[in-house]
Amino acid sequence: MLSRFMAKVALEAMAARVVGHEGGQDYLCDEHQLDDLRDHARHGRISRWPVHTRHIYAADAKTVLPGGEPEQVIHESDFLVTPCGEWFFVLAIFGLELAINFGGPEIEGYERWLRENSNASPLYRADKPGLYPKPT
Repeated sequence: MLSRFMAKVALEAMAARVVGHEGGQDYLCDEHQLDDLRDHARHGRISRWPVHTRHIYAADAKTVLPGGEPEQVIHESDFLVTPCGEWFFVLAIFGLELAINFGGPEIEGYERWLRENSNASPLYRADKPGLYPKPT
């Protein structure tokens, strides 16, 4: 069930990202490479679609906003495109990071990316600042 939830959230996040681009949603709906993910989200016909999970910070961790006030980060997400061209959706909810592959029921590419990047979360990459500083 977790993988179907992640598949649905990943597709919705991608739709939200392309909604302002002409033809973006048509592309998303017609892109055959996403057929398996859509089918998994809707019907679960692919019974095993792994989701990588790990805790990246405590559930009650806080971040400090630019004005100096602390705030709890409830959720955040981003997309990761690996050097091998794999697309992953990464979501953190109360410090639990979840990642799913757009292209198929494999997670090895994400695990390889983590190893090659000192297990740093894609949500906090130096080359792509996120919405929040990492909570502590």
